[in-house]
Amino acid sequence: MPKDLNNISFPELLTEYFFEKWLAPKTQESYTGPVRRLRHYFGEDACPSDISRRMVNRWRSAILSTPQNPNGIAATSWNNYARHLRALYNFGIEREYIPLEKNPFHGVTVRELQRRHKTLNASDIARAREALELCRRYEVIKHEPSPLHPAWFWSVVVEMFYHTGIRLNQLLTIQGRDINLRQKTFVASADGAKNGRESALPITEPLYPHLLTLMRSASAAGFKRGDQLFNVNRFSERHRRDVMDTWQVERFFNRLSQYSGGRITPHRFRHTLATDLMRSPGRDLHLTQTVCGHTDIRSTLGYVHNDIDTLRRYLEQR
Repeated sequence: MPKDLNNISFPELLTEYFFEKWLAPKTQESYTGPVRRLRHYFGEDACPSDISRRMVNRWRSAILSTPQNPNGIAATSWNNYARHLRALYNFGIEREYIPLEKNPFHGVTVRELQRRHKTLNASDIARAREALELCRRYEVIKHEPSPLHPAWFWSVVVEMFYHTGIRLNQLLTIQGRDINLRQKTFVASADGAKNGRESALPITEPLYPHLLTLMRSASAAGFKRGDQLFNVNRFSERHRRDVMDTWQVERFFNRLSQYSGGRITPHRFRHTLATDLMRSPGRDLHLTQTVCGHTDIRSTLGYVHNDIDTLRRYLEQR
């Protein structure tokens, strides 16, 4: 614990906060990132007690994207900074680590433009599958790595995202023991879930053969039940890491986007699944909430959109 609480530094405050809250490393980064940006602006020597509401507003004006500052950050990013820093200051003031009566980050969020979730259309998905299939055939015929090597493995990853809508971190935490091909279910662990909850989800008929291929390949490669199942390093001639991380997945999707001609990301698969489910005739809000793992049903409601044809028919009945 710092000796002089009146002059507690941001690193010391973060240490106390993480120690008491017992946050996961990924969650800790959501606090260290905004603090790093704040110290970059105000100086490394700035202490929490030095920051006033007016200084926060000045910082907001300097980094927020505006017509005069088109290279600034989006309102969503600023609000994310503000929320985490507000929580950090609430903790510091409550524990008397920061000698302030009011939180300088209270009420500094800005209005966010509510845009539709970015989704993938049928042609986007078809081109992605075609690119992967071409690379798979190339590897079989030429016996050398393709630009999307190993194509068969990345095809399984793409189909997993398409059919389940799980988050990237959930995919990375799946172990061999989490897949039950006999019962056609898999476990999405709490470690990778945004809400910290473990969930069991079905393996659909179209997804089954892809996971069967992966499980057989993992068995042949000597995987243990507790090993990371989606680990490109165990199947690739190029990758040499111990475990697959977000950087490797994101790099693959950047390449896939280049070859398929459209922006493709794991999160767009998630948005696409939720949107498709809420457009279907038999849509069920609570089932979609369960599939997506949304704690707040308002997150699921964000995917309720009427398509253009429905709106057109409604208007034309006038």
